[in-house]
Amino acid sequence: METTDNTLKEMQQQMQLLKDKLDKQTIVNDKMLRYAASKGINNLRIKSRIPYIAGVAAMLGVPSFYNLGCSLYFVIYSELMMLFCIGATIYTNSHIPNMEGNLVTAASQLTRFKKIHAEWLKIGIPLLTVWVSWLIVDMIRGAEMSTYEMLAMFAGIGVCLVIGLVLGLKVRRDVMNGADELIGQIKELQGM
Repeated sequence: METTDNTLKEMQQQMQLLKDKLDKQTIVNDKMLRYAASKGINNLRIKSRIPYIAGVAAMLGVPSFYNLGCSLYFVIYSELMMLFCIGATIYTNSHIPNMEGNLVTAASQLTRFKKIHAEWLKIGIPLLTVWVSWLIVDMIRGAEMSTYEMLAMFAGIGVCLVIGLVLGLKVRRDVMNGADELIGQIKELQGM
């Protein structure tokens, strides 16, 4: 009988040791997952600042269109459009969460960020269409250039627009994929 009690006590001690090891392992995994998610959040922040930087650079270059024959109204519209886009980017990026807090709140903020970021094309494409159309009309009307110079200018603008769209869509895809990964990591953390 005494042997059975000793065996039972040994088994209980071993079970307790195993539970302690598993608890420590869970804590380590939680810390590692939070660290990985924090790195992902930092990468997301960096990538989502690219449109902001591009908007500031564009704002600095827009006044040169006035020297090329565009109207003052076009330049004002361009500057206001860039200010609006920069403000919208700042607002969207404010929804990128910190990983130190509540995971439910972080997942909610990240989902909101992703939704706003996804909806941005519905605003950005019409703004860009109006801007390009107005630019073409203003260049044809007001520029004192030969036909060859005008075609070269439009070719340059077209190439810049295509490069900008390709890079912008790549950054957008990277940001959306990063947000999806982070949401998956947060769900994994919540499941622990």
